[in-house]
Amino acid sequence: MKKHSSGSWNSDTTLTVQGGQIMTFKVKNTNILGTTLTINSDKGGLKSLIIAPLTTMDFEFSCFGAEPMGWKFDISTNSDAFIVTWELFSTWIQGDPPNG
Repeated sequence: MKKHSSGSWNSDTTLTVQGGQIMTFKVKNTNILGTTLTINSDKGGLKSLIIAPLTTMDFEFSCFGAEPMGWKFDISTNSDAFIVTWELFSTWIQGDPPNG
């Protein structure tokens, strides 16, 4: 897995990317309070976790097919204090040759 992209979230949002068959988010709660996070993929799969303060959790999604493929992730929270950083890792990143 190679690092695809990174950033931070402090509210509900949508992320649309070209990626590989496996996409893994490493999400760190940078707040001193726990937070909830739900990531829903258009390729199937909904992951919801409670992330303890200053803790990192993984969210993994997979879909069989030719790489690159388009992914859309809807990110949401029920927490009032939502501040997380994220890194996205993928089996395909920009610059890799297409396969499949």
